Amino acid sequence: MPERALPLRWRRAALRLEATLRELTGQAPERLDQATIGSCYPSRSWAAAWRVSVAFSDGVTRRIDVVATTAFPTAPVRTALVDHPDFMTWPHVESDGILCLLPNMAECDPDDPSAVAANLLHRSVRLIEELLEGSIIERDFREEFLTYWAYKAHLQGAAFYSLIAVAPPSRRVKVWRGKGLEVVGEDAESLVQWARRRFGDKVNTKIEDAVFIWLDEPLLPAAYPETASDLHALAAATNDESRVGLEEAAVDQPDYIVAVLGAIGRGGAALIGVKVPNPKSFKGHPGSAAEPLSAGFRRGRTPPPVLLSRFFGTAPVIRTSVQRADANWIHGRGRDPRSARLFEAMVILVGCGSVGAPIGAALAQAGVGRIVLVDHDVLSWPNVGRHPLGASAVGRNKAEALAERLQADFPHLLIEHRAFGLHHLLSAEQSLLAAADLIVAATGSWAAESALNRWHLDQERARPILYGWTEAHACAGHGVAITEAGGCLQCQIGRTGAPSFKVVDWPEGADANQEEPACGAHYQPYGPIELSYVTATLSELALDCLLQPPEHSFSRVFVTSENRIANLGGRLSELWKSTYGEENTGVRIVDRPWLRTECAACGGARADEAA
Repeated sequence: MPERALPLRWRRAALRLEATLRELTGQAPERLDQATIGSCYPSRSWAAAWRVSVAFSDGVTRRIDVVATTAFPTAPVRTALVDHPDFMTWPHVESDGILCLLPNMAECDPDDPSAVAANLLHRSVRLIEELLEGSIIERDFREEFLTYWAYKAHLQGAAFYSLIAVAPPSRRVKVWRGKGLEVVGEDAESLVQWARRRFGDKVNTKIEDAVFIWLDEPLLPAAYPETASDLHALAAATNDESRVGLEEAAVDQPDYIVAVLGAIGRGGAALIGVKVPNPKSFKGHPGSAAEPLSAGFRRGRTPPPVLLSRFFGTAPVIRTSVQRADANWIHGRGRDPRSARLFEAMVILVGCGSVGAPIGAALAQAGVGRIVLVDHDVLSWPNVGRHPLGASAVGRNKAEALAERLQADFPHLLIEHRAFGLHHLLSAEQSLLAAADLIVAATGSWAAESALNRWHLDQERARPILYGWTEAHACAGHGVAITEAGGCLQCQIGRTGAPSFKVVDWPEGADANQEEPACGAHYQPYGPIELSYVTATLSELALDCLLQPPEHSFSRVFVTSENRIANLGGRLSELWKSTYGEENTGVRIVDRPWLRTECAACGGARADEAA
């Protein structure tokens, strides 16, 4: 783009940048024309470039370009080493000389782009000096090996997923091939399970052998395998398990042998992939034949040593990136210590409406390994506005539709459903309830939840049950974690289901419940945005109960801003104000003890024990 066509702000910033470069280098920067820019950087869209010369400690003067896009000055400039060695000789230097010095979260100052450019030029010179000295070359190639492998990969791994644990030892693994997709897993059973959860029961279940090779240190670019023979030698140098795994995979003469290589880089464990094509795929390769593996022998009778020498010959391999899809990576990129514990947990969620369904979705996103969704109701059109499910699920059972959605989205988890209510669950699924690490009840039904509370007392269950509900207009939300110590659910709730503690009072006669033009069809007209504060609070409490189960029953209360309450015609209750003060200009979350009161449920349970 000609400079005159660029905005005035761009041109003014460019002039200031030129002045800064002149001051820094003591020379007038050369302004490159578009033809020169295009020849030097054919795959880029630079709007302008300035070239300066810098004398380095080895006595050589090298040229550095400062390049800018049309988004300058809001987007920072980049630098390029014009006189660079062959690609992959130095780390941080791309094939066209562009220097990688800005992390993806780098901040820049669009009001002072010249200062940003000056800093970047200083860093560029320092990087080149370090590269000339040589001390960082091997270290950085190894520590950031995923980046450099991707530069030399033939495939970017968009359809190559891994479910394996990224840790030693080297071992034999399996690969499942779907339509345009390859997935590597620890064993055939887990791969088939993943594929069916992701794509449905009709997927093919053909599984082939693969190998996982754990490297003591990441490969340097010069050691990247080019041929099948290179990969075989790498496996043999690693250990016998890697070598034997490759050779046994070749015996079945698959179209490809898949090898996944793992190592520790700067950011932790990571994977790269290599695919060894069957030599019959390379008929143009020197020495190949229509059936190169069996040439000179009857089909299927090639002696193993001959077959292996042909499979692992000079045919080129396909280097590929790998996308990790294992639970540890999805839920925390391998750095969240909670992931393993959550993956082993089982939660039963009763009530998959506008409160329960977002909690279920949040628990799946957090990585809870097994979730059982329970609801007897179907999704209707007025539910859609504040429910994770949309129009495609109208008329379907909420628990079933939500489980289907979450299972496809999180195939590494187990998401089940029960299309019935809590009373049936209590009578028919006692062992399931007993096994749960956490039960979450968001039914909005006092009859159902009081029955669950009494079951909890009867079973003397040590693990918590979490109950959640909203006040009118979602101005407040309550989560109560009931444990062995402290009160049961009914201790702070009246016999008809009215909580003893309310956050908001409404004018006498005012009723937040609205009624549809139908018998008994009541609702509250609040939306998903207001409700999201409540469901986030309850979801966080659910995770707290899983990761550090409370010793005593307690409640967590979310309260919206007093301004919103006032705009709706309500006011903070006297009980709230006497406990937490008058001022509440913003949202607030508090934890409160849930005390035992010897209610009818607790008292009845104790009387039964005494008898």
